[in-house]
Amino acid sequence: MPKPSMGNPLDTDMPLMITGQNQLTVDELMNWSDHSRDYSIVQCIGGTGRIAAKNHEFSIKKGTALILFPEVTYRYHNLSDSLRFDCLSFNGYLLPRFLHTLQIGELRAFKPDGMLHILLREITLALQSRHKDQIWHVSALLYMLLVRLTIEGERYSAYERSDARLRLDELITFIKQNYHQDISLPMLAEQMDVTEQHLNRIFKKEFQMTPLEYLMRYRLLKAKEMLIENAATTAHEIAKAVGFNSASYFGSVFKKYEGISPIELRKQYLD
Repeated sequence: MPKPSMGNPLDTDMPLMITGQNQLTVDELMNWSDHSRDYSIVQCIGGTGRIAAKNHEFSIKKGTALILFPEVTYRYHNLSDSLRFDCLSFNGYLLPRFLHTLQIGELRAFKPDGMLHILLREITLALQSRHKDQIWHVSALLYMLLVRLTIEGERYSAYERSDARLRLDELITFIKQNYHQDISLPMLAEQMDVTEQHLNRIFKKEFQMTPLEYLMRYRLLKAKEMLIENAATTAHEIAKAVGFNSASYFGSVFKKYEGISPIELRKQYLD
């Protein structure tokens, strides 16, 4: 798996660091995992199959994500010809003890929704940054992702059996498809056919935030994507495109969550 250039001599001394990012077929992933000394988060982007290690076995389909450990033999059963993965490899001297403390074992399956999806996408965006502190930012995001896995994560089989979680999945999909619209808590509660208070309670139990907090974080993620990928688009246009009625409010919220203004963030990727 190719390694991105982090441009920092401290790489080998980092407690947590991203070491590579790529798309692999299942055969390429098997060959890489047999020889790599890195950990990896892999997410299925096509096809179906199964993966096993020691006493754990999970089904794989589009959207399934896994954490794989180095020096562990994994067995794959490819049920389709197009089983492919997005792969994010990582390492660091802190990892063995850190993962043990988090009780993340040698094969962990999860579905990256809620903040897990946002953090994975944040890492991908941060790897494109040219800022001098990029390596530290990426390391911090990886730390938050691994901790969030422990907070949110259930064993994938238990996840699949959860009717409440499946209904919230539909609500997450609704938010992702309509984040640019004027969305309110009553509208989201109506989608679930529950009261606003009950929706807040069950959503926070699963994702450690309210539905409106998730909506805000998702809008900011989409805004960051537009800032980075569409250099000619103004902050005012981006604010409107992601669901903010006021460009000034968008700017204040963005700075509250990101610590810098939208234009300052864009400069980190263009300079």
